[in-house]
Amino acid sequence: ATPYGGVMRKGGWALTVVGGLVGGAWALDVYARATTEDRIAAEVVATTGGEPTVAVEGFPFLTQLATGELEHLEIDIPALTLEGIALEDAHVVALGVATSDPTTIRSLTATATVPIAEIDRLFKEASGLSADIEVRGESMAITGEVLGQELAVLFRPALADGGLTLTAESLALGDRELDISLLEGLFSGIAGDLLLPLGLPEGLRIAAIEVLPDGVHLQVDGTDFTPDEAMFR
Repeated sequence: ATPYGGVMRKGGWALTVVGGLVGGAWALDVYARATTEDRIAAEVVATTGGEPTVAVEGFPFLTQLATGELEHLEIDIPALTLEGIALEDAHVVALGVATSDPTTIRSLTATATVPIAEIDRLFKEASGLSADIEVRGESMAITGEVLGQELAVLFRPALADGGLTLTAESLALGDRELDISLLEGLFSGIAGDLLLPLGLPEGLRIAAIEVLPDGVHLQVDGTDFTPDEAMFR
């Protein structure tokens, strides 16, 4: 035996203890994070009816619980209703989420799609027309038939206060372009800027829109936002 054998054995024992403590703390941290993610997912299901995927970022997690604020939370929800508007493929990134009631979010960014079926519903309500709206490139259109030819009105969508505006920019019968001023006599309800309301809860705003084949993609942001169950109806 060497004179250092006892020291080495003690050092090895100490490292084992420290390793066990670190491993135990890591396991506890992982368990606490998973439990919190499950609880948040259950709350999202209860309020929105959607089946979410929840991820709490940042390490260590237990220190976040101790401070009463989650640093970084991400939630994906396939479908939900927000302030009466149907949304799909919502992705939410929330920073600074309070763990006590009321749940406040220091900073939030989100993306979601208003599906074309929902845009069509809003268009019919706003215009009073029964024509179906469709996506054409970066524009939207309604069509009908006159004397065996397609009558098409093309709209330019834009972000506006309170929602999305559709501005008629062209009128065509078959291959022939018509004067847009004729629209007033044909469809008075869409002759001017038509507002499709996309109301958001206080603290959130629509920052950008993009027309896609399956609907209108929204980018939303907000600060000091407090969600409640009533807005998910």
